[in-house]
Order: sequence, then structure tokens, then C-alpha cells
Amino acid sequence: MKSIRIAGLLLMAVGTAMSQPVISSIENAASNIPAPLPNSPIAQGATFVVKGSNLGPANILVTGFPYPLILSGTSVKITVSGQIKDAIMYYTLDRQIAAILPSSTPVGTGSLTVTYNGQTSAPAPVTVVANNLGLYTLRSSGSGQAVATFQIPPAGGAYVSNGNAAIAGDSVILWGTGLGAISANETVVAPGGDMTNVPLQVFVGGLPATILYRGRNGCCSSVDTVYFRVPAGVSGCVTPVTMKIGATVSNTTTIPIGSSGRVCTPSNPGISQGDMDRILKAGAYTSGAVALSRQSTTTTTPSFLPGLPATTTTVKSDIGSAGFFRVTGDISAAFNSQFESVSFGACVVYSYSGQTPPTVNLASAALDAGASIGVNGANGAKSLPKESGVYFATLSSTADYLDPGPYTVTGTSGADVGSFSAQTTVPPALVWTNQPGATAVIRAAGLPITWTGGDPNGFVQIAGSSFTLANSTSAGSSFVCKAKTSAGAFTVPAIVLLALPPTGSIAGGVINISFPGTISVSSATTTTAAVSGLDFFSVGSVVGVSQSATYQ
Repeated sequence: MKSIRIAGLLLMAVGTAMSQPVISSIENAASNIPAPLPNSPIAQGATFVVKGSNLGPANILVTGFPYPLILSGTSVKITVSGQIKDAIMYYTLDRQIAAILPSSTPVGTGSLTVTYNGQTSAPAPVTVVANNLGLYTLRSSGSGQAVATFQIPPAGGAYVSNGNAAIAGDSVILWGTGLGAISANETVVAPGGDMTNVPLQVFVGGLPATILYRGRNGCCSSVDTVYFRVPAGVSGCVTPVTMKIGATVSNTTTIPIGSSGRVCTPSNPGISQGDMDRILKAGAYTSGAVALSRQSTTTTTPSFLPGLPATTTTVKSDIGSAGFFRVTGDISAAFNSQFESVSFGACVVYSYSGQTPPTVNLASAALDAGASIGVNGANGAKSLPKESGVYFATLSSTADYLDPGPYTVTGTSGADVGSFSAQTTVPPALVWTNQPGATAVIRAAGLPITWTGGDPNGFVQIAGSSFTLANSTSAGSSFVCKAKTSAGAFTVPAIVLLALPPTGSIAGGVINISFPGTISVSSATTTTAAVSGLDFFSVGSVVGVSQSATYQ
């Protein structure tokens, strides 16, 4: 009998543990930037999401006005500086809930708990700030194309899109949350009003834009809208928009801006407006790409023990890769980034949990282009064998195969893709002329990059990344900038670098582990060809240099 009672108590304990809410992250509902990145804190009056498990019911429940403090058994409490505030519930679901942080919540570090059906989670750390704007995106991820609308005719109220792009002088509205506190009742529709006291700055394609309005929208409670005028001198289907308050930057979103009218076509030479119209209407397309890459990577590993010097190693290699895919579903928001990483003269930023950016594969299925892809150049023939649906090979572990000059790539055909033969030219070596000065990056000052060589008709891509670790949680940010090779120079602006976390370290006893970030500069060129079975096919070559860097 005693053993039965013990077993029953154990079962009760297991059942209680299983039903207890578990918090994995707390993020701005628009930006989804994870802690502990520098732009991850939650602003007073902002809508935030809590992700985890056992947070609410199995099916989502969205409330209406007036918003309650308890929704279907779910409630949230925030404790900062000894004050306890009840969050205003918006929706609840077992794996994610959304709520409004009351504007009266004190600024500072504190904790947050979720209660569902009488079970309360362990406290999770939360940081509250006065302002930290997040911008909504079409994919609800915090990255990619923004939720953007026109303010006035001829396109007033319509969404900004490839076929209805913004142009210089347009008044465009971006939607977000986190501008700052208001004094009105936040359980009902917000009264609106321009929050001129918030020192907001808007940058479009890296250029400052004139702000026409920043404040709550009358549609909702904690939804902010920012009206701005598109500046002259920017264009491109992936034109970044970033907003800044003090030293805190928003997530980077993009909007299409036409250079000569309201139709925006990616700069990829193999894509016409007719192609775009057909693809977007069909909701599917097939594409293939072959990439030849020569990379030189210098890595500096700090000493883990006192008295031991840091070690620096340089690895050079030539790599070939290829992929063929059929992309389906709602591709309208993803189409631009599939064919154009970012507009010339601008940068995009991505934030993520963990230490490396996640691999984003927009394709729903890999296509068969045969058993291998051939590569032939001045140093002989090589093969990229197929493995797990993609084609890859290290062409040389000492970077002595992909010398500058012409190369031919060939496919013998497969079940989905016809045979092909296409040419590309590996560009001359790119010389990163101020490379030694880019090992220590002052984020608030911007980072100038200069170069010579490379493909004079191609482009230079500058990329960097950094990650941080706090409370056993790691998160990182990376950026990609694009400039014409002929420019010879580009400065990565502070609005980009401030999104990256400073380089940190983990100290413990005599061991001090540092984790520097990276920065790279590459020259790239792309050509296109017609291939049976594919809507788009391109061959690209890249010559790049990367190194370790500290972000300060």
C-alpha cells in the first residue's frame, strides 16, 4: 500500500511538471530579436511574445477590446525594481502568447512569469527600456520585406510591392511596436498622436529619410506606425529600411523602390518583368545555380591560459557547389531575396538564436540534374558529385585550381533538369587594402572598407557576424552589404554595426574563453543561361578574404 501511495505521488509530481509553463524566449512581437542581443529589450507599451511550451490552450485564442489581463487561463506578470505589473493579453497558445507591456512598467532588468490554469512558470529574465522599435514583416519573422503601405494617392492605402513599388518622394508607412510609453488606457484602441518627443531616425538604403509621423495607430492598442518620405537616390527591390532611437536600432526590413516607375525588377540580368509577373501569379518557380568560390580565411584564436600567445591560422581553399530547386507556396515576400541579396550601396542585417545564422532554404523540393556537375578550366576538369540533393566538392584544399580566367560548367541532364553548358569567369584576385585595420570594429563609428582588383563589372560583398552569450543563452547577428567593384570603397554604417553584439568572453578560474566575430570581403560575378526544366539558371564565381574581428 505504501508503494502505491508513493507511485501516485510521483505520478502527480510528473503531471504537475509537465503542465507547468516553460519560457524559452521573450521577444518584441514585430522584430523577434532574441536576447541577449543589444536590440532585444522590450520597450514600455510594446507588444511582446513569449515562446515556450504549456503557455496556453492547444488552439489559439485572440481577444478583442477591451483587452483582458487573463485570457483563457493565461496571464503574465512582470517584476522590475520591486514593482509587479500585469501584462495586457492579446492572444494565447500553448507554444506562444502575445501581450502588451504596460507603459507604467519601470525601466530596468527584472523577471517575467507566465501562469496557465493555475501553474506558474519559473521566472525568466527580461529587460525593459523606454524605446526599442520593432518593425513588422510580411513573413512575421522580423526579416525580409516590411509590412509597408502608401499614405496618399495614387496608391494610398495599398501595399508596397514589386508591381507597385515606392519611388522617391512617396509617403510610405511602416508598422511596428515599441516606440515608447503612452499615458492612455492600453486595453482599448489607442488615441494616436505624433510622438515627437521620441528621437527617431529613419534610414532608407542607408540614407536619412524625412519623418512625417511616428506614433500609435488608431487601429489597435500598441501598434505604432511611422510615416516617412522616400529619399532621392535610392532604388532596388531589396532596399533596406532601418530605424534608430538613440544607440538602439530596429530590425532591418526591406521595401522595393523603383528606379524609373512603379515596377521593381531585381538586378539579376536573367530576370525580366514578364518572368516576375508570371512567377508571382503561378506561385511557383524552378531555379538552379552553380557557384565557384576561392576563399582565404584567417582565424585568430585568443589564448585560453595566461602567458600563452594567441594563435593565428590562414586556410585557403577552392570550392564548387550547385543546387536545383522547385520553390512553391507564398513566394511574393521571398522572391526578391532569392535573386538579390541587397540593393547596391546598402546593407541588410539578420538576427538569430545560437552562434551561427540558420540556413534558410526557400525551396520545397530539390531537383535532379544528374549524377554530377562538371567544371573545366585552365587547370583541368573537376566534378561536383551529388549528395543529399545538392552538388559539392572541394576543388583544391590549397587554392591552386580556381585561378582567374574562364571556366565551363556542364550538366548531363537528370530527371528534372536538362543538359547544359555555361561559362563563367573567375575574377582577378581582390585585394582588401585596409584589411589590417578591420580587426577591431568600433560599432558606433562605422567601418570603412577599401579594395583593389576583383571583377570591374561585378560587385563586392562585405559581410560580418558576431554572437554573444548570457544566462546560458547565445544569440548573434550578421550583416551583408553590396557595392559595385568599381567604387573601390564602402563604409558599413553604424546603423548596421549597432545591431551586432559586442565581442565578449566567458571567464572562469584561470581559463578565459573569447569568441571573436568575423568579417569578409568578396568579389563576385554572375552570368545566366537558359536550361531546360528551369525558369532561372545562373553561374557565379566568388573570390573572397575573411578574418576574425572583435566588435566594440
